[in-house]
Amino acid sequence: MKVKYLLILLIVTLNTYAYALSVTPNTYTTTQSNSYDTIMFNVTNLSNETVNVTITVDPQLQGKISFSTTSFSIQPNSTYTVIAVLSRIVPVSGFIHFNDVNVKIEVKRQNNLTVIPDTPSAGKGLVVLLQNQNATGYMFVYETNNVYPITIKNGIGFISLSDEDYGNAIIVVYGTKMYSRVISIRPPEIGSLYMIAPRIVKVNENVTITVYADGEPVRARLKFSGADNFAVRTNSGGVAKIRFKKPGNYTVTVEYFNYTYSQNFTVIPKTLDIQIPQSVKTGTTIQIKTEPDAKITIKKGDTTWSYTTNSDGVCTFTPTAAGRYEVIAKTDDAEGHATFTAKTDTFITLTSSEGIQVNKIREGDIIMLQVVSSDNSQPSGNIDIFIDGTFYKSLLVSNGVTLWKVDKSGNSYEFRFNPSSEDYSSASIVVQGEKVFNYMYVGIALFVLAIAGALYYAYNKGLLKLKLPSREKYKDLI
Repeated sequence: MKVKYLLILLIVTLNTYAYALSVTPNTYTTTQSNSYDTIMFNVTNLSNETVNVTITVDPQLQGKISFSTTSFSIQPNSTYTVIAVLSRIVPVSGFIHFNDVNVKIEVKRQNNLTVIPDTPSAGKGLVVLLQNQNATGYMFVYETNNVYPITIKNGIGFISLSDEDYGNAIIVVYGTKMYSRVISIRPPEIGSLYMIAPRIVKVNENVTITVYADGEPVRARLKFSGADNFAVRTNSGGVAKIRFKKPGNYTVTVEYFNYTYSQNFTVIPKTLDIQIPQSVKTGTTIQIKTEPDAKITIKKGDTTWSYTTNSDGVCTFTPTAAGRYEVIAKTDDAEGHATFTAKTDTFITLTSSEGIQVNKIREGDIIMLQVVSSDNSQPSGNIDIFIDGTFYKSLLVSNGVTLWKVDKSGNSYEFRFNPSSEDYSSASIVVQGEKVFNYMYVGIALFVLAIAGALYYAYNKGLLKLKLPSREKYKDLI
């Protein structure tokens, strides 16, 4: 018997808590309009205990109604007032829940404002009907903030929509009273969306991008992402003109209603002109010239040098080793590349077989041609020989040395060294040639002169008599 009494007491207690709250008004109904209603809900605690109250709403009411508070406590036998603001713009129906107490909220649609078609399309027209009234009003498109004036005569009005207006819009008309209705405008249907844009552009260069939908230029939004992020809109001809300030890789996305199209492209720096001497030798300082205050990076293998040009755009550099060097010059919006090869200087010496350096040679001499480098290395290659300006032969140079027995006489000899490695510069030397004195011919000439002199002397002294034919023997021939 005692257990049954406790069970009945528990049920009564639970029912007391379930119905401990009273809410007024317990329902609220209004009609759709372009306005907001303020509602004051009085929540009364009918119990002898403090009650914690939480306010929730059905999903369809979310965003349509707001409260001064959604969580509070009510003392025993007390009333708490909650202020709510209800939007009447869109028809809606649902419940507010004060713990277990449900309050119905309804915004009824105005049935005397009709739109045909019920869901119009962007770029098309629509008809507004208003029960044989004459009225004026407007349509506001939320997505684009565009406003269309409406004039209704004898109950009929017309609106011609732009291609770029779609999404939710509200129609407000002032006739015998104010009428409003929220509609949804569908984006236009297209078969193709594309753009014409370059794949590679330069920094600060004017770039033209044109957007087409079904082959016609259209207004669209261009969204750029990558080295820099920004957005622009094309004009009525579908054209946008842009300058990029930062080099790098970009993606441009065309947004046209609910259609998109993307394309990748690269923005490269402007080209910097770099001036380097044509001939560069190791250990010799050179000038590198480009724009003022440019950052210069010089690379050779794993070694890097960094410089900044002066106000004249010049920096100096001394290559320490032979080989190929890469030069990179950069400013905020430009970049340049160049290369040069530093070569080790060479020169040629001629040494006789006695080890004496000579500057004259003659046929029959044996000479040593030595190619000497500024870094004391031993270059290889070949030496071309020119005698009196005409090419004669080529000699192979190994470890900087070659031998030649002069096998042809000449007035001048030129030796030109052609290195087999780009690390060395070419070299040349010119020496004079000497004629060989031929004593045999001199002896013969002296002998002939001596005989002739002896005969002449003997004839003059009468020691030699010569009998010549008389003149008479030749008379018949005259």
